[in-house]
Amino acid sequence: MKNSPLAGAVIVCALIISVALFSTGLLGVPYQLENHRVGVCDVQVVLDQIPQGKAITEEFNQLRSSMENQLRALEEDLRKLEGEAQQLAPGSPSRRDVEKNFAMKNAELIWKKEDLEKEFAAKFTERRETLVSLVRSAIEEVALEKDLDVVVNNVSRSETGTVYVSVWARKDMDITIDVINKVAQK
Repeated sequence: MKNSPLAGAVIVCALIISVALFSTGLLGVPYQLENHRVGVCDVQVVLDQIPQGKAITEEFNQLRSSMENQLRALEEDLRKLEGEAQQLAPGSPSRRDVEKNFAMKNAELIWKKEDLEKEFAAKFTERRETLVSLVRSAIEEVALEKDLDVVVNNVSRSETGTVYVSVWARKDMDITIDVINKVAQK
């Protein structure tokens, strides 16, 4: 069987099958061996470390503190009105006036809280988008300087709470510090 036509056919079939198997991926899709340079950048680290990010954090901490103080002042007014109402005789016209004032102040507190939350969210989104745009631009500049084909975010958070992490990257592929330096220069 060494030189039989059947042995030759088996060898040819084996060659054809091996070429077919090794020229396609597991799903039968052809693949090509290409070299791509991939960079890794932890965008959250960049946002936390750059001067612009720190300034926004400080600004919004102050804004939040100011808003909380406004709400505390309204809550204190409500407590005073409640205490005042307790001092008055139940059902008296003056107590009803204080209770009416209390209800109006309570509604004002609720509206104020909602307004402040909306204002905070709108300002935060606007400032964050500007900063993210600046960082994206810096990432693109660094990627072009380093001749990278792809830059992946080391950690990405989505609305569903899922966390995606790059599987592996060489240390020299991480451009996070370069992006921080690039943004700091702007």
